[in-house]
Amino acid sequence: MAWIAHGGRGMVTWAGHMGEQELSAIEVAARMRWQGGDYQSCATVVFDGYGAELYSFLVARFHGNTSHADEAFSEFSEDFWRALPKFGWRCSIRAWCYKLTRSAAYRLQRSPLNQRGRRLSLSSVPWLDGVADQARTTTLPHFRTEVKDEFQKLRDKLSPEDQDLLILRVDRDLSWRDVAHALQDTDVEEELDRGTEAVLRQRFVEVKKRLKRLANEAGLLSTGER
Repeated sequence: MAWIAHGGRGMVTWAGHMGEQELSAIEVAARMRWQGGDYQSCATVVFDGYGAELYSFLVARFHGNTSHADEAFSEFSEDFWRALPKFGWRCSIRAWCYKLTRSAAYRLQRSPLNQRGRRLSLSSVPWLDGVADQARTTTLPHFRTEVKDEFQKLRDKLSPEDQDLLILRVDRDLSWRDVAHALQDTDVEEELDRGTEAVLRQRFVEVKKRLKRLANEAGLLSTGER
């Protein structure tokens, strides 16, 4: 199903915007600064490199509601800054950011009224507020206002967890190990259980089967794709 493997017709993946060398350079630069104890420079590298894609992930999670995406991104930014000195590098820092981003989105979706105004203002770390705001404003326009095609609507019928699996593996092209770390339910890094990646691979197969069935029922597949 080529349309699934490429994120759906008409969709642009972040893997297409950054190659492996560029992603590796971001990881190396971030780790060098982290090892030197320069957490501010490390955070700047991470937000400059990954901020826009993380924000677009939240826009997708909140179905285009940029107000909710903004709030969740602010929460993620604070969580990231507070936990950065204890990051253990068991996965890429990109995968860890997705873990924190998913957690911030989940908290807001679970209890939006309680979350609003609960967190400390980023004004206590104005430089972080600046790099976070830069990530929001530089997000590619079509990620903020993308008109959903029929295949994207099919994705929306999946559970949030299965949607995240597709985004992380297909649209963001994370390794299975990084996908497994990003989908962990806790903010804290944890060692992966043996077989976790295999379970995710099988789940991915089942999600693709379901999407194919839904697409066939909607009459979106050609004869050769059925």
